[in-house]
Amino acid sequence: MLQVLISGLSLSAYYALLALGFAMIYSTLRIFNIAHAAVFGAAAYTFYFLYRVANVNLLACVLVTIVFAALFGLLIDFAVYRPLTARGGGTFNIFIASLGVATLFEAGALLATHGTPLVAHAGSLESISVGAVSFRMLDVIVVGSVAVLYGALFYAIMTTRTGLEIRALADNHTMAGVVGIDTNRARTSIFLIASALAGLAGILTVYDSGVVPTTGLNLLFVTFVAVIFGGTRRLFMGALGGSLVMGLVTAFAGFFFPQWVMVIVFVLLIGLLIARPQGFFA
Repeated sequence: MLQVLISGLSLSAYYALLALGFAMIYSTLRIFNIAHAAVFGAAAYTFYFLYRVANVNLLACVLVTIVFAALFGLLIDFAVYRPLTARGGGTFNIFIASLGVATLFEAGALLATHGTPLVAHAGSLESISVGAVSFRMLDVIVVGSVAVLYGALFYAIMTTRTGLEIRALADNHTMAGVVGIDTNRARTSIFLIASALAGLAGILTVYDSGVVPTTGLNLLFVTFVAVIFGGTRRLFMGALGGSLVMGLVTAFAGFFFPQWVMVIVFVLLIGLLIARPQGFFA
């Protein structure tokens, strides 16, 4: 059981990266950004190509991929969401467009890879055993990195001018513009940060367990449930708390009822929406 708990904590870290970015865009801009999965997938495949095919240095691969993911997410906003908004497109129109971007990316990745699973690391990952429990060094690095990243982002959001603008958008988008906040600049910052987080999640996933074209959407669905579970009123606590719960749920469900994992996630989502639609940390 302790081994499953450790696996759940590791899964939670991956979910937390996607959840924070997804929740940041939704809570401030009210965009249900399904294309977040495309950013995740693009980062994963970019990292794989640079690291395994081009044999670029690991650190350089990470930095280049994160920058690429951030710019790709921003490009989606400038090429799709902003023009739609300028032409009077509402929330539903943007949602359909976002779903279209994610679907197009998935189809393109399927054509390019023929659905072959791609894993960036070669050989086995280093593990440590403590009594009857074993865990991988990668899991320690991932959980530690996510904890540090959450702390750094929380400090930045609470103390910097950009953070103040993001919080103002989350409270009241219209009023933020009225009081003189540059909403376009804040929006750009939000997409860059959120997309960079999705890029990091893509890097870690392709290095660890590998990806197929559908990995991004599958993970995003669980991430969406995590965001709903945690709520968006308290951005960091909601994303982290919801991700922790979903990581443990999927780990234990996968251990005891592997064929029922997504059914359990669906049941949890429906029950949560009925019992507490605002989220447990709202």
